[in-house]
Amino acid sequence: MALDEGTMIKKYHVALFVNSGTPTVPVWKRIQKSTDNTITMNAETKTFDYIVDESPTDEVDRYKPSLSQPITMYKGNEDYEFFFDKFFSQAVGDDAHAEILIVFYGADVATSYKAWKSSCVLILDNMNPVESTITANINFNGTTDKGTAAVTAGVPVFSSATQTEFLLTVNCKEVTTNIEGASVMLGGVTKLTDASGNAVFSVIDGQTYTVGAIYDDGSAIEASDVFEADTGTTTINLVLA
Repeated sequence: MALDEGTMIKKYHVALFVNSGTPTVPVWKRIQKSTDNTITMNAETKTFDYIVDESPTDEVDRYKPSLSQPITMYKGNEDYEFFFDKFFSQAVGDDAHAEILIVFYGADVATSYKAWKSSCVLILDNMNPVESTITANINFNGTTDKGTAAVTAGVPVFSSATQTEFLLTVNCKEVTTNIEGASVMLGGVTKLTDASGNAVFSVIDGQTYTVGAIYDDGSAIEASDVFEADTGTTTINLVLA
């Protein structure tokens, strides 16, 4: 989606994703049905009254970005289901924390795009059934990791000076036959294998993971492994027995 010079940046060129997985196995869900895409920077300033100047001088100390997201409530849509779950459970403490990834499609770098990734806190503001919206305030926490994101079939993987995400395929077989419908557990995230016996996860280079798989068609078979994620190895094979 690299943009030509002179192209006006539109709302769909700034993509918002929330992590419904875990910090080490992110599952990025794009916010799609919001009717606002305003990133408020919330600059914090300091004032210095230098003795050589008549008037005080303001300096920008830091930014604390936030977004207010009115999500249109379509049952089954990933963004609505994610925020409704937080709303319904009245999430507090750790349950109210998540990660946000913002991909700037108007700022491409080779085959990727400039991107921000940050821890955030989700503050559910209101549900308005009359307007069919549920509104959440997303406040950045801590340091914003500034890097790039490659997006394939709508799935982003983030890279920066501090970490590199990549897509890892876990293939499950019984002897030499691919298994469809096996449950694969990796880093707190569970997925089912497809017709090729594959389940695809986002992982972080250098992290150590435990992966397990189980399949029960009357007699349960399973397998597990411990590995360190390496961008040079994009497939893990499990033979269930």
